[in-house]
Amino acid sequence: MRTLILACIAATVAASIRAQPLPPEPVRLDSLGAFRPAGPNWQLASELAGDPRREKTLTAVAGTGMLVCNPGKEKETRTHLVTTWEHGDLELDLEFLLTPGSNSGVYLQGRYEVQLFDSWGVKEPKAADCGGIYSRWDSARGKGKEAFDGIAPRANASRAPGLWQKLRVEFQAPRFDAAGKKTRNARFTRVVLNGFTIHENVEATGPTRSGLAENEVPIGPLMIQGDHGSVALRAIRVKRFDRDATIGVSDLRYKLYSGNYPTVGSYDSEKPKAEGVPARFAHGAVEKTGRFALVFTGTLEVPRAGAYRFAGEGLGVTRLLIDGRTVVQPLERGSQPGIITLAAGKHPFRADFVQTSNFRPNFELIAEGPGIAPHALTVREQAESAFAGRGRGRGGAARSIAVEPTDRILLQRGFVPFEPRKRLYAASVGTPAGVHYAYDFETGAILRAWRGPFINAADMWDGRGNDQLARPEGPALTLSGKPAVALIENAATGDWPDQSDPLWSPQGYKLEADGQPVFLSKLAAVAISDRVAPAKDGRGLTRTLNFKGPLPSWSAWVLLAEADTITPQAAGGWVVGAREWFLDWPADSAHRPVLRTVNGRQQLAVLLTAAALEKTLSYSIVW
Repeated sequence: MRTLILACIAATVAASIRAQPLPPEPVRLDSLGAFRPAGPNWQLASELAGDPRREKTLTAVAGTGMLVCNPGKEKETRTHLVTTWEHGDLELDLEFLLTPGSNSGVYLQGRYEVQLFDSWGVKEPKAADCGGIYSRWDSARGKGKEAFDGIAPRANASRAPGLWQKLRVEFQAPRFDAAGKKTRNARFTRVVLNGFTIHENVEATGPTRSGLAENEVPIGPLMIQGDHGSVALRAIRVKRFDRDATIGVSDLRYKLYSGNYPTVGSYDSEKPKAEGVPARFAHGAVEKTGRFALVFTGTLEVPRAGAYRFAGEGLGVTRLLIDGRTVVQPLERGSQPGIITLAAGKHPFRADFVQTSNFRPNFELIAEGPGIAPHALTVREQAESAFAGRGRGRGGAARSIAVEPTDRILLQRGFVPFEPRKRLYAASVGTPAGVHYAYDFETGAILRAWRGPFINAADMWDGRGNDQLARPEGPALTLSGKPAVALIENAATGDWPDQSDPLWSPQGYKLEADGQPVFLSKLAAVAISDRVAPAKDGRGLTRTLNFKGPLPSWSAWVLLAEADTITPQAAGGWVVGAREWFLDWPADSAHRPVLRTVNGRQQLAVLLTAAALEKTLSYSIVW
């Protein structure tokens, strides 16, 4: 039994390793060697001091690992940062921090800008707001019409000044023919800001304003704007891809087995229903009905040595063997991606696709390698892919049933997606102020908060609504999800529970005249009311807790925040995590928070005492 358990653990670890994407290349920030000589406005730092939430100039702490820009008034102190290396197609990840009113930008190939701007609180973002593809400029168009072809982000996903923000850009460089004529515009295939996709498949018709040059080229450097406002950068990582580099497929053959097969390979001893040379590498190239197993064999032609990642996508079960080694592992439904090191040259492969449901079959193999962008080895067939992906309808278009609180507060009951498990007794609350949150009745926890669009109820109301998920439509801040109030036997070492206490019981909610909910619960004999509403300025959430009744014998605590680090703010309150969000605390509060460190994590909590029990406990979540 012990051997079996260890084998299962090893298999799980191996599968987890195989599932990891190919790692990007970090841009080292122990020196400025990755960049062309820059002015004194750029410096290395290890951390930020001061109060970047309120101060317009960043205070750098000596060290490395971070770039800090403070533009001065003189020309030599208002320089851009330009890499010594150049790129064509690129995947870029970085973290940035802005001060109030600050303005910067990331220029792909030094020519196409993704705007970095303090757009906190903007309800209808434009191309000049954070995450926008900045406008092009032509003075010949006439006064007031010079700017054109800018692309606003899908929603305002920006965070408050003084917080670290995450940007991911997937970029395809423009294409040119042998004569140097442009045949395809530069394209932002995906831009993600703070975990929310703000652009998909949008074109840049030409260089945006204030780039390095107005011409377009196959490759160019990455540029960070440094002349408009203070900005800090860290965790810069890139994947640079060779133009049109792919893995070749040749010597293709197939075998088709008809039947319902419980496991991959269980048909190997049978005579195939059909076999031969397919017209193309696609399941649609083989005539078939019902449930089946389809085996493709052939040769992969790998252009260079290195680590390659392969993934099966679509409905059904997929397995991929290369050189006789299993790379893509079959699962009960779907498959587990894998990474394999290959030498340059030819490698025999076998790909099994087992149709296990009554849905239309959909089989795709995606590959990525050193300097080779992710691409499909199989031929994509739109007609066959119509049902690919949960949450999509005919034609592959994402389903959407938008619920929007335009004139009143809405409370929508429904399952809330949350890792590691969805919350079954929960509600999503949307407000006309555009600030929303999800609340868990079982724990009294605020699960997440977001701005912009409210929820997509397609999983709840379309068809049978099997998932019943109320999915947030706007960019969200995810919180710990642990019980809001808990009994802790040992205040010094007792960890916060993941589940609510047996003495905890939800008591439903009451609605105020405008639909504002107040959630009710009890912990032993203590009655709790919990009101969560947009802050007065509309830029955060204010939580107000009231308690009434005798305290239990064990210590009762209220959890305000949990993170690896929680740091006091200069103006009161705390910075949670590595500048992930702010917790603002009223100076006149009768309650006194305590910062506990348990199992390497910090917990900001309030001990309920008899003296302060009937005093209102209030604080704000700002992000």
